Amino acid sequence: MTRLVLALAGLTWAVCADAGSSFVISVQNASARVGEKAVIVATISMGEGFTITDSYRHRIIKLSASNGVELEREVVAGSVQNGSIVFTVRATPKSAGTHTVHGVFRFSYHNGGELDIRAAPFEATVTATE
Repeated sequence: MTRLVLALAGLTWAVCADAGSSFVISVQNASARVGEKAVIVATISMGEGFTITDSYRHRIIKLSASNGVELEREVVAGSVQNGSIVFTVRATPKSAGTHTVHGVFRFSYHNGGELDIRAAPFEATVTATE
């Protein structure tokens, strides 16, 4: 059985984080030993007055990685947890170093009336050690 490593690097970034934003995206980059699974955790939180659309299939699509890391899937579904959308991207580094993972968030929210379906860039890193 492959050991799942949840060691998260300290680097977190956010998009649309000002006080008036409808959403905030945060990403926790991952680290693992070469050959062990690493997990990148991304969260989309709603701003004041906005609610996640429960019926929408929130996901990260078009996932791709630089050479040196293998992704478990090309599409990752998000789950609604405590008023946020949480995504877990599993990756296995094949060589030491820092590897970039890219994709596109697809998610939906509303403000009690108008529904908004959004796309936003996803970018994270997996740092692998020997």
